[in-house]
Amino acid sequence: MVRKLASISKVVAEVVLGDPILRQCLSRRVVNYRKLAKTLQPVVSMILGEEVSVDAVKIALLRYSKSLEEERSVRREILEILARSFVELRTDITIAIIRSAAGGRVAQLLAKIMSRARFVAIMQSATATTLVLDRETAEELLSGIDGDDIIEAQKGQAAIVVVSPREIMTVPGILAYITNALSQHGINIIHIESCYTDTLIVVSKDDLERAFSVLVKHIEGAREMLALPNSQ
Repeated sequence: MVRKLASISKVVAEVVLGDPILRQCLSRRVVNYRKLAKTLQPVVSMILGEEVSVDAVKIALLRYSKSLEEERSVRREILEILARSFVELRTDITIAIIRSAAGGRVAQLLAKIMSRARFVAIMQSATATTLVLDRETAEELLSGIDGDDIIEAQKGQAAIVVVSPREIMTVPGILAYITNALSQHGINIIHIESCYTDTLIVVSKDDLERAFSVLVKHIEGAREMLALPNSQ
């Protein structure tokens, strides 16, 4: 019997892990365990290849929810950081992807134009350097680079910068929270990177207003939730 309960608990955990929204609901304790157990019971039975009772699935859900106690504590830390964050917009942005072989030339050009650039973010990998630049800076930089070294230049993009407190450096889950919020609203992230306390998110101009609104609402929501007594 103990072995069977362990198997049920394992399957229930796998099912919940496959549904991030359901996992969030369990983490926040905003589910009716009995009703959820009835919904999951056919799935769990099918996976195990034998009939499983609703009560057994409910017990597994309660155990799994209890295991999320630590996550609830981390979630509060995420909310606290979001509540102290704010959002800035950068429009008319170009994403330039340059072959790594031209890295030296890119560095030379950046050294000359960095002081007058309005916006610059750089990420380098073994094969390429990705630069997120304001339009004027991008045009000046790209004009000085051999066309064969330019892999791609995406013009007319928009960047959202989430500026957070220093604690974002040590609390896990902030980036996942932000990307999940945007994903749930069908917003495509073209480019994302973190730099110290700033999270840079590039979206298309068509998605800019929605993305900005979603992030502002989540920040305002975090502030409101933390204002509630015994908020989790």
